[in-house]
Amino acid sequence: MLRSAVYKGRSITFLLLLLIVINLMAVFAAQLQRIPGGFFQELSQGAFGNLQVIFFSIIIEALPFVILGVLGSTLLEVFVSPELIQRLLPRTWFLGIMVSGLLGFLFPFCECGLVPIVKRLMEKGVPAPLATVFLLTAPVVNPVVGMATHFAFMRQPEFVLWRLGGAYLLAITVGFLLLRHWSERLPLKPGTGYYCGCGFSHGNELNHSFGGKIRRVFAHSQEEFFGIMYYLIIGAFLASASQVFLPREWLTQAGSHATGSVGVMMSMAFLLSLCSGADAFVANTFVNTFTPGSILAFMIFGPMVDLKNLLMMLAVFKKRFIITLVFWVATLSFLLGVAINKTGVMIR
Repeated sequence: MLRSAVYKGRSITFLLLLLIVINLMAVFAAQLQRIPGGFFQELSQGAFGNLQVIFFSIIIEALPFVILGVLGSTLLEVFVSPELIQRLLPRTWFLGIMVSGLLGFLFPFCECGLVPIVKRLMEKGVPAPLATVFLLTAPVVNPVVGMATHFAFMRQPEFVLWRLGGAYLLAITVGFLLLRHWSERLPLKPGTGYYCGCGFSHGNELNHSFGGKIRRVFAHSQEEFFGIMYYLIIGAFLASASQVFLPREWLTQAGSHATGSVGVMMSMAFLLSLCSGADAFVANTFVNTFTPGSILAFMIFGPMVDLKNLLMMLAVFKKRFIITLVFWVATLSFLLGVAINKTGVMIR
């Protein structure tokens, strides 16, 4: 398993180097614009030039927040135990759900390291509704994502408030909805292991010394970084390609529809499986063609439920619990996006 993760990291490194070389070649070609009507002049000014500018702008803007998020989440995962999180939760249902939605400010875990932590929390006795709220909010309602969203939407700071506030309200609503059937039941699969693809066992390592933890931080950060970059590169390329090659009238028709635009962006968020520390920069490329509600739904729904995260949950949770969770998250995200578009509280 670890070997496959290393191979994946090497392949992503090769891909990044290849893209950088192509970008440098495009920059060099742009210097040949003095040749009237030359091939390089047309290349640098045409669709390929626009594609590489948009693509690399997304990568460069998102990269610092990816590194910060990876390092922070790995440090917390190695040094913070589920027992500590459990002690911070109140004993009453109402306060427990409300506080669970704010723990991301203290423990901004990424999706990869969060599922096994939530699994251990449930095994330690934390009720499923409280653990689920933490699962949904920690990747979104945290300072790293807040800063990333702020820099991505510098001219529209309302996106930060709506994203963090909307994700919090959505998650605690799901928590209260789960009280009816899952307050006393454990949604974990009996006797199943867990593997997220990063090559580590998330807290089950034998070496618990400080030096061993530091080595795990660097090793795990490396694997997690390459895993995130894999999805970021794909997402950035698809976003930039859609901006360059799709007819503008198509994007205008899909993006201007108050209801349909929300469904389109939610579907994109599910398939792209972007890191919550970088998805804002991808979403920003659609700000002039898609409705504000659809962009907000993209940034709220994606970190909570995407293709990568769904596969991880299927390895841990019962299918009935997953169906209930995905249904409510998708429904509430869709309704929130449509409501924002219909009411016009956010101006594009």
